[in-house]
Amino acid sequence: MKAEYVNPFITATSEVFKTMVGIEPERGQLYVKADEKLSYDISGVIGLAGQASGFVIISMSERLAFKVLENFLGETKTEVDDDVMDAIGEILNMIAGGAKQIFSKNGIRFKISIPNVVVGKDHKVGKQKNVQCLGMSFNVGDDSFVIEVALNEGG
Repeated sequence: MKAEYVNPFITATSEVFKTMVGIEPERGQLYVKADEKLSYDISGVIGLAGQASGFVIISMSERLAFKVLENFLGETKTEVDDDVMDAIGEILNMIAGGAKQIFSKNGIRFKISIPNVVVGKDHKVGKQKNVQCLGMSFNVGDDSFVIEVALNEGG
């Protein structure tokens, strides 16, 4: 996977969090994903297909998911329910849509799937063995989240 494939997702993540969640996340470390395990409680996953194929994941703690929901929809929750999962899925949908626009300007077109949300400690999201996954951590106050992208040009 080319490192520049993660940049549109990083840019879109910053923009979506600033405009839709009212939080300006601070970029952390770029890393190569070594396994399938996610160290957070809730993850949104969107598949990508077309000239480039793969997936993008956003993963965060329950605490941050509650804050995102509160800032995004004005609702307060203390348990993960359909509203929390829908909010995380919709935030990821906007991130993927923003990245898709950037890719389209560079001549790379793909479609995005409906987001799926996975909940649970130490959950895993599998990927094809031959596709590398790159991630970027973001800091939000005392919390953090990650965006991970596995993208293979040529479908």
